Amino acid sequence: MSEFQKMFGLGIQPKCTGMDASPVVCAAYRLLFDGDRTGAEHRFKRILRDNPRDADAMAGLAVCVAEATGRFVSATKLASEAVRLAPQSPAGYYALAYIHLLGSRLEQGYRYLIKAQKLAPGDPRLKSGFALFDQERPPVISDLQRNHPVNVALTGVRTFMRSSMHRTMVGLLVVESVFLTGSLFV
Repeated sequence: MSEFQKMFGLGIQPKCTGMDASPVVCAAYRLLFDGDRTGAEHRFKRILRDNPRDADAMAGLAVCVAEATGRFVSATKLASEAVRLAPQSPAGYYALAYIHLLGSRLEQGYRYLIKAQKLAPGDPRLKSGFALFDQERPPVISDLQRNHPVNVALTGVRTFMRSSMHRTMVGLLVVESVFLTGSLFV
């Protein structure tokens, strides 16, 4: 199973659900998900030869280049071009996030995951992308092991606070508890 497939949690039989890509691009992604990077790369190149402005194919080619050869600079340029071609499509941002996470540039990868989340908030690939980010991220308390109960609890809090809705909910709970505590002493 390729790292890309693990990141996006696409299981053994990946589907292109949630991806607004053509069937030809989906077929190329299936090859990539099955671990046939060379075949996927050839398909993406063929798609780009026919339509050089296909952002999904360019993002897929960027992932192939990063995974197969480790040429992160070339892959980043391809993914950036995909973003430039279709700034409202999350495909380029997913590719940039994956490339940066693969290259251990966690903050940049996280930033692109957030951009993709803004464009497609309900996309199931986000959960897997954030899981990979949390896996690569150092533990909250670096002197303790990652699986120590304190680190597990604090990582859960850190993950919970990622959503703006959750931050708002915690803020309201804090304000309410301050109000209730103040009314006890009056």
